[in-house]
This record gives sequence, C-alpha cells and structure tokens, in this order.
Amino acid sequence: MRHAQTLGLMLAFGSAWMLGPGLVSARAQVPMSGSFTAEASCFATPSIRSDDNPGRVVTVPGTSYVLLGRNNDPGSHYLIRVPGAAPERRWVAFGCGRVGEVSQSAERPAAPAAAPASPTATAGRPTSGYAQDFVLAASWQPAFCETRRRVRECRDGAADADGFTLHGVWPQPRDLAYCGVAAREKGLAESRRWLDLPELPLGAETRQRLAAVMPGVASGLDRYQWAKHGSCWGGAPDRFFARSAGLIQALNASPVRDLVLSRVGGTLSANEIRAAFDRAFGPGAGDRVLVDCSGGRGQEARIQEIRITLRGDLSADASLAELIAKAPTQPRGCREGIVDPPGFG
Repeated sequence: MRHAQTLGLMLAFGSAWMLGPGLVSARAQVPMSGSFTAEASCFATPSIRSDDNPGRVVTVPGTSYVLLGRNNDPGSHYLIRVPGAAPERRWVAFGCGRVGEVSQSAERPAAPAAAPASPTATAGRPTSGYAQDFVLAASWQPAFCETRRRVRECRDGAADADGFTLHGVWPQPRDLAYCGVAAREKGLAESRRWLDLPELPLGAETRQRLAAVMPGVASGLDRYQWAKHGSCWGGAPDRFFARSAGLIQALNASPVRDLVLSRVGGTLSANEIRAAFDRAFGPGAGDRVLVDCSGGRGQEARIQEIRITLRGDLSADASLAELIAKAPTQPRGCREGIVDPPGFG
C-alpha cells in the first residue's frame, strides 16, 4: 500500500514537473483579481525566495497594476503583472502598496484584468509654456549609497551628509519625458552613459549651487535629469536647476531636516515626517509627501528618499510652502525606516 502511495506521488510530481515549475508555484498561490496600487518604489521580483530581479524592476508610486494573487493566506507578498518586464509576473511585499476591487478564489486562477499602461513608457511630447505640476525627489544620501558603493559620489559612504540631496524635479504626469530629446541622447541616458550626454549650459553660480546639493553631478546625474525630466519643463536649464537647488536648500533650512538629523542611526516614521512638514510648510503639507524606503527581503528598511508634490510656475519665485500648498495629495509610502548614518555598514 505504501509503495502504491509513493508511486502515485512520484507520478503526480513528475507530471507537474513536465508541465513546468510554474504549476507548482501556481497551486501554492491564492489567486486574486483586482488592482494593486504602489505607494513606494519596491523591487518586484519573479520569486519570493530569491532577490534576483531581471531588469531591476521597481514599482512606481501611484501606479496601478493588475493583481494576480498572493503567496499565502494571510501571506506576505502580492503577485502582480508589470507590463514590459521579463517576466511580467512579479512579487511585491504587502507594505509596498494597497489593493482595491479585490476578489479571490482558491479554486481557479484569477482572470487577468486589462493591463494598465506601462509605468516605464515615456510620451516624449513637447510642452507648451511651463509645466505646472512637479514631484521634488529629495534623497537621503547615506541610504542611497549603501547599495551603490561603486558610483563616484558614494565611494566615501556619503561621509559629509548633513541634509537632503537633490535627486530631481520631475514635471508631471509621470509619463512626460524626453521632450524634444534626440534618439541618440535618449539612448545614452537610458544606458546610464550620463557623462557622455552634452554638458549643460549653466552659469557659474548655478553650477556651484547645484554641485552643493546634488552629489550625483559627479556621475552626470544632472545631465540625465535634464534629458529625461527637465526637457519637459518648458524653460532653460539654468533657471530649472537654480530653482531646483533652491527648493532643496529651503527643505534643508526647515525643521524637517532637523528631525531627520536627530534620528540618525534610529527609526523614523512617515507619519512623523509628514507632521514635520505640516509644522514647517503649513497644515496639509504632509499629505503631499511620500516616503520611499530601500531594503529587500530580510533587510531593515532605510529611508532613502522623500517625494513632494508641487504645483505652480517654477519659473517664478514662489516659495516651497506655496508650491506644496496647491499640490495634489499622495500616498504615505513606507511606514517607517532607519535614518542611515554616513559610511557603510
């Protein structure tokens, strides 16, 4: 009898193996249908058991993805479809976002919903006049450098970090990119050959201010940010980066920076950061702030960046508080994370 049971199990496993390893994982999955909306940039991996991430796919905050299932009940990860990724079926941790319009069935796989537009698609369309909506991405450089130790600006572990640095100012909507940029330059930008992009025509004062708040200038980050995002602003590079540098300086002159510096080496919650924005820039300012954390499976979350929605004419002299006050709200992002100290480890 035991021999017959063993033979039956072997035959069943053999059939599943012949059909492909995906069948086994699919049976372990709880099928679901609906949508998953990302609230932070999180690695989206083909397997929960491995950190391998072909294409270095990350979720885009505010983007909705087709929800396919979860790994267990209650589980820890959702299975989503990321258009354009290879493979498209990817796992993300529960804390990366929220689900909506959900139904689930343990009997059959969920019917795929209509695929959303690819989060990496770029429109490349020109703008008329100045863009009015933006996201200001302010990085915490020590956390950024923990996973990028070989890039030029990170070789000392961001030893001099004492405030936020400029990642970029991104005209919205998010798919607005590479406006009027030649195909060759777009190719250089996408292949990370940023120092091969044309040098920007910045005045000496702007260049000095930008270098002080954007360490990535050493790797050509300014050239990349202009090609992909600044080109869609509607004005000249000098004014764009002068204003961008001024916004980061205003953020670092606020109690928000003081709060973050007071927690170096410890934990800070997104709600505390948002409350600090309310105190610094007016009631409701915190609702315009998304906190982005790094850290893969099994790693402690580190606060890597805060992203602030802005609305207004960037070519004028509106203050950071004024630009925040008119902007749309956005999700909170990650709940909390460590404020990484300078250096590695």
